[in-house]
Amino acid sequence: MEVPTAVPTTEPTEPAKEGPANPTRVSTVPTTVPMESTTEPMEHRTVPTAPTPVSTVPTEQPTPIEYIRSPRAETYLTQDGTREWIPYCVEDKKPREGMVFKTLEKAIEFYKEYAVICGFDVRSATVYKNSKGIIQKYYLCSREGILESEGNYDEKGKRRRKRNSKRVGCKARIIWNLINEDGEYKVTKFFEPHNHCLASPTSMPYLRSSRKMTMVHKNFVNNNTRMNIGPTKSFRLFKENVGSYDNVGATMKDFMNFHRDLKEHIKGDDAKMLIENFIRKRDVFNGFYFDYALDEHDHVSHLFWADATSRKNYSLFGEMISFDCTYDSNTYSMVLATFTGVDHHKSCITFGVGLLSKEDAQSFEWLFRTFLNAMGNCEPRYLITDQDPAMKVAINEVFVNTRHRLCLWHIMKKVPEKVGPELKQDEDFLKLLNECVWDMEQESEEFEATWNSLMVQYNLVENGWFQHMFSIREHWIPCYFRDLRLGGILRTTSRSESENSFFNNFTNPHVTLVEFYMRFESAMDAQRHKQDKLNTESIHSVPQFITPLPLEKHAAEVYTRKMFYMFQDEVYKACFRCGISSIRMEENIEIAQVMDHSRQKTSKVTFNSGNLMTSCSCKLFERLGILCKHAICVLNARQVTKIPEYYILDRWTKEATKRPIFDMHGNFLEECRKMNTTTKMLGEVWSEIFNCVGLAEGNEENLQQFLDNLRDFSKNLVEKGKCVPMTKSQEMELFVGPSASSNLNIQNPIPSKNKGKRHRIVGEKEAAIEQSQKPKRKCKACGAYDYHDSRNCPNKTTT
Repeated sequence: MEVPTAVPTTEPTEPAKEGPANPTRVSTVPTTVPMESTTEPMEHRTVPTAPTPVSTVPTEQPTPIEYIRSPRAETYLTQDGTREWIPYCVEDKKPREGMVFKTLEKAIEFYKEYAVICGFDVRSATVYKNSKGIIQKYYLCSREGILESEGNYDEKGKRRRKRNSKRVGCKARIIWNLINEDGEYKVTKFFEPHNHCLASPTSMPYLRSSRKMTMVHKNFVNNNTRMNIGPTKSFRLFKENVGSYDNVGATMKDFMNFHRDLKEHIKGDDAKMLIENFIRKRDVFNGFYFDYALDEHDHVSHLFWADATSRKNYSLFGEMISFDCTYDSNTYSMVLATFTGVDHHKSCITFGVGLLSKEDAQSFEWLFRTFLNAMGNCEPRYLITDQDPAMKVAINEVFVNTRHRLCLWHIMKKVPEKVGPELKQDEDFLKLLNECVWDMEQESEEFEATWNSLMVQYNLVENGWFQHMFSIREHWIPCYFRDLRLGGILRTTSRSESENSFFNNFTNPHVTLVEFYMRFESAMDAQRHKQDKLNTESIHSVPQFITPLPLEKHAAEVYTRKMFYMFQDEVYKACFRCGISSIRMEENIEIAQVMDHSRQKTSKVTFNSGNLMTSCSCKLFERLGILCKHAICVLNARQVTKIPEYYILDRWTKEATKRPIFDMHGNFLEECRKMNTTTKMLGEVWSEIFNCVGLAEGNEENLQQFLDNLRDFSKNLVEKGKCVPMTKSQEMELFVGPSASSNLNIQNPIPSKNKGKRHRIVGEKEAAIEQSQKPKRKCKACGAYDYHDSRNCPNKTTT
């Protein structure tokens, strides 16, 4: 609605007793002022009151003065020289003395809406009560009162923080009185003028009354929190979504305050809320497993969980496990311990997660036993870890049939520290040692001969560390695992390192346990989304072939895309780098000598034409689960068109995850990511809204129609009372779960100090690397550009 350009013939009505005497007009309303209007029925009625006297316009010329013009008000000068602003507002949105409201809440909401339209903030003030409840209620302009100066220093002599004050002694206010037993309230006092300018359109977004954290804002902040995006960046992202800061409807501080309130809601009941959340989840999903342990003071010290999908994946791909720990993932400094495996796409997959307050043998032993219990006491074939002595003790106590392997990469990383300063710079030595250690096709006798030769050549025979590592060679040298089924898939804990890095994208050292679990679920959703994507690509796409061999086409039909490309590489080498040099027969078994021209090495391949059983001395199938180039060369020569069924492992096929799996209690371990109906529908609503915005974006008429429809729907919900406002506590529970309510005596973990914390003592090599990565700076003592300053200058002389 627009205010007419003509100046009104009468002055605005002034409240009795408190109105200005003979005000002098010094400005008029601008030509057009945007106003909000509505045709909705009013929730009030007018009670007849005595007429209010109206002041007349002075005949003398207004006194010209400098002032800040507000686009929502006329400015007046009283006889005592006080300037006052009277806001313009459409009549059906403007309070009047005598108005009656059905409830006090509706009265307050009406005055707040009036304040937003006019451009000022309000705040609650005096309230009078009796046995009937509130009988009188005051609401004031937020700039009422005067803030007294406290000085620059407090009573202790500490300098006070500088603060701005908005209090200017504004007298604008409204008063309601209870008038009957039906709970109706009447406006008994309404003082309209302000002694300050009102907010301009550019200032409106910063008024408290114009700012409101709606469920849209809160849901956006909470969802971003799951992705390790803080409130500051969330505010900027939200601004990009809505187009400008004016459209956000809240400030960055509001976003930060809501994030603070989430943490405040969790606070002292963090561990208890998480355990209760696990209990509720187990009641819904029978396949969900968790366990925890408390210390002597009931603080959580150990925690483990695995959902149905993780347990199913373990039954399918749990032959090999990489176990490692990472740090700084939560505010209690509990160690995040992950059990990681390899799925049918050779991607990382999580079987279970633990949080530990300590890294001692007892803690690891509890975690390993709990893990086995969750997985039906089915031990993995191999378990690879780093050289942690506490892990080794716990593994020997818990796992009976599991082969424990040490991470080859971690061991080789220590080599430069174990040799002299000259030898660690010798590239020839490091190259020969790596070739000796990492070669998986050599026999154990070849490795031992090469190792001993290197020790003699470089005078390391008496080196204690190399002697010890040679004595435990069966735990870390790959050639000792050539005969073990799939023993070559994991040689290092790089799978765990990769998984830890992946989880670090979702966590930080400041999150609570409840927040950590929310972020962990987001991480698992991302991991499983990736697996679903790879499944779709494997099933619904056709790879490019590089040979016309039927074996290659058959591999594309059965293997996942990743495994097919590995098999394709073997097919290519079989065709262009390998050849059969000789064949002989032994008891109906063909024994072929296959020459690998790229390595100048011969492999022995046995082939049974009756059952197509093939075996190669390189043992690639035993190590990785696919046929090697040497065996493919022989099968192709015998015109075998399909990979023998024995050599197609289920774990590498497209249908690997299709088998139904049940736990020991008969629970069907299927996807536990099923959303409830409300959550699923909410996602569909947001998707449809964004879709409609995208379709209407290029047409202003369509956008306006869509906006009008949304506003009409919103008003309809409010009118019918279908939108019941939630309390602050209920909103918090919606995002992070209900507050702890059970009788469980569980206390939050005690912040621990583990060896992996940042403030640990680092080695000389690590310290040197960190130092070299820092920028050089000029030392004021010696004038040189180096890694020191005047405080620790090596040339500094002491007096």
